Amino acid sequence: MTASNSIKGFIFLLFSFLMLGCTSSYESVTQVDDTKAFILLTGNFEGASLQINKNEPILLSDKIETFKLDGNTVAKFEVRSGTNEVRVYKDGILVLYRKLYVTNGNSIEVNVK
Repeated sequence: MTASNSIKGFIFLLFSFLMLGCTSSYESVTQVDDTKAFILLTGNFEGASLQINKNEPILLSDKIETFKLDGNTVAKFEVRSGTNEVRVYKDGILVLYRKLYVTNGNSIEVNVK
């Protein structure tokens, strides 16, 4: 093997390692907390009260935290996984009753009319 071939082989090897180093990539992974279950309340719930299971009713006033989703106002409430009973009252009258089964990592939308 000549010196010229050795240098060419060394340059080829160096170039190969350089190319391998340039082709690596970085991947970001975001992990969602899947240990919680949620009920997403949508529709006309302003001024109503929400009762989840046997807990004290929550007054759905302008002081509760809401966000916009697909142009709708949504209030998010954490519930235990499993079967939950959701009741919405307006002026003391039951306007919505749902018995829902929610699993960890899932959200169920409940529309108040």
